[in-house]
Amino acid sequence: MMKSLQSLPDYKEAFSRPNALKAAIALAKLGGVGKFSDIQRGSGIKDSTLVHNLRLLIRFNIVEEEVKGTYRLKYKTPLCYLFNEEQTDIAYLGLLGRRNGRDEPETDTALKLLKAEGIEPKVVSVLTSIEALEEWKPLKLPYDWILCYEEEIVDIDAVKSKIQQEVELLLRDYILLLDCTSATKPATIAYYEVAQVYQAPLIYIYEEKGRLKWLRNKELIKSSLGITKFFNT
Repeated sequence: MMKSLQSLPDYKEAFSRPNALKAAIALAKLGGVGKFSDIQRGSGIKDSTLVHNLRLLIRFNIVEEEVKGTYRLKYKTPLCYLFNEEQTDIAYLGLLGRRNGRDEPETDTALKLLKAEGIEPKVVSVLTSIEALEEWKPLKLPYDWILCYEEEIVDIDAVKSKIQQEVELLLRDYILLLDCTSATKPATIAYYEVAQVYQAPLIYIYEEKGRLKWLRNKELIKSSLGITKFFNT
C-alpha cells in the first residue's frame, strides 16, 4: 500500500494561493534547489511575502528548507517536469513481462521512442518477476531491477508496495517518468495509480504500431494540480 496521503504534497491546497505557486515555479526553474534571493528574483515576490509563501509550501509538504536560506522541492516531479526547460535529470520506471518469444524487451522499445522525442533517462529501473528475468537473462539487460514473485506481480497493492521506496527516491532527485506497458493488468493499474498519487508523467507503448501514448502529460498534470487557470492552455 502507498503511504498516507497526509504526508504527500498537497499541491491543490497550496496552489490555491497564487504567490505560493509563483514561488514553487521559481524553485522548479532553478532545478528544484535554490537560495532565497534566487527564488525572490525568479518569482518577483518580495521579502516577508515570500517568507510567508515558502512557509506555506513547507507546511503543505511541497518544499523543504535544507539549510537556512536554501530551499528545495521535496520531489522534483511534477514541478520540474512542468516548468524546468532543461529536464536533464530524468528517470524511467517501467515494467517487463515474460519474454514469450520476443527479441526486444518492451523497455528497449520505450526508450527508443522516448529518445525520438528528445528524452533520454539517466536512470532506468524496471519491475519484473524473477521468472521473467530468467527468460530475459541471455540479453544481459542493463537496467536497475526491482524483483517480485509471480503472485506479487498480479496483485495491485503488492506492486505498489514493491516500487514505493524506489519511486520516492527517484522523485526526489529526478523527473520521474512511469511506463505502464507490459507485465500484467494489475501491474499496469498499480503504475497508473502511483502516477496519479504522485502527479507523475505516465506513458504506454503500442508495440505493434511502434507508437508512444502519453497517458499523463503536462496539461493533464496541470489540470490535476488545479493550476491550468493560471496559464494560457
